[in-house]
Amino acid sequence: MKKIALGLALSDYYDHGIARGIVRYARMKPGWQLFGHGWMFSPLEDLTSWRGDGVITRIESPREIGVMKDLPCPVIDVANGSRTEGIHRVYNNDIATGTIAGKHFIENGFRSFAYCGISDGQWSQERRQGFLKAISAVAEPRETPIFERPLEWWLKEPYSFELALFLARLPKPTGLFACNDKAGLRVSITCASQGIAVPEDIAILGVDNEEIPCELANPSMSSIELQLERIGYSAARVLDNLISAKASSGPEPRPAPGADTDITIDPFQVIERRSTAIYASEDPLVGDVFRVIRSEEGHTRSVSEIASELAVGRRTMEKHFREETGRTVHGAIVEQRVRVAAHLLKTTQLKTEAVAREAGFGSMQRFFAHFRQHLGVTPHQYRSR
Repeated sequence: MKKIALGLALSDYYDHGIARGIVRYARMKPGWQLFGHGWMFSPLEDLTSWRGDGVITRIESPREIGVMKDLPCPVIDVANGSRTEGIHRVYNNDIATGTIAGKHFIENGFRSFAYCGISDGQWSQERRQGFLKAISAVAEPRETPIFERPLEWWLKEPYSFELALFLARLPKPTGLFACNDKAGLRVSITCASQGIAVPEDIAILGVDNEEIPCELANPSMSSIELQLERIGYSAARVLDNLISAKASSGPEPRPAPGADTDITIDPFQVIERRSTAIYASEDPLVGDVFRVIRSEEGHTRSVSEIASELAVGRRTMEKHFREETGRTVHGAIVEQRVRVAAHLLKTTQLKTEAVAREAGFGSMQRFFAHFRQHLGVTPHQYRSR
């Protein structure tokens, strides 16, 4: 029997996602016994005295680093709180997460940006790094307003005068990237208290796609979905390999300085809600086209129907739209249909044919082709993630 410790508090969405992946891998290993916090696991008293076969944990502090390095078994860190010699890591690609955020705002016409993050977390710093690099295509990163505070600060009462002042001074409209959904919710609450319109003045994008804070925000908050279950599954697989290697060759050799012990898992995609449902454009016609497309039934409309609703010639509308965005109106409609289909696949039990129909696709062939083109997976693969 292999005894595996889960050093996860299971107090947030991130931990639960990681744990799901670990449990999924453990189901294939009848000889694995999982120890952790909560009634569903064998009780785990203290990692400092752990004498099992392996540990999967979130290392968030210098004290935890010391404890983990002293353990006689393989340790996998899934937090990216810091880079530590001798600790194996499987974690989210945080630079890529920031890159996705920057590109999303650019594609939605924004040219002013801001970042709100956590000052004492490497993962937040890397998200900022990826974000600033992405927006450098259209803006000067050194001039981008940044608001960073320690993790404990973000967990205090929702209102803060210094955050309110920071938001009030931002140029409007601004695309604001929050390092996670908790920070994004605080930004949203503060905007509401100051009469700052979301998304018209400040569009907010978080990370984690944690349903409760995203839906508590008013308007609902867009967020980047991470592949948490895949991180947990991959961490368990790496740990399994390390345990097997240790059993065959004796004590586990600690990684040498500079050795490649990191595995990063790319984030999935932006799950768009109302907080970014706007196109920041000086051309009101282009903004109106996006408003119609992103309305409740907008994805079912044709290009001609949108032109008719806006009382403008189709050719004129197409010309304005292409000059401003570099895309076609039809292409924007298809993108919205894919977003609707992805949402239905995740939140309903509708059959694939019904999802395609509700999303506005005229045929299954077109549905599968466009879905794979935009998301890189089939509808079935997306639903099973």
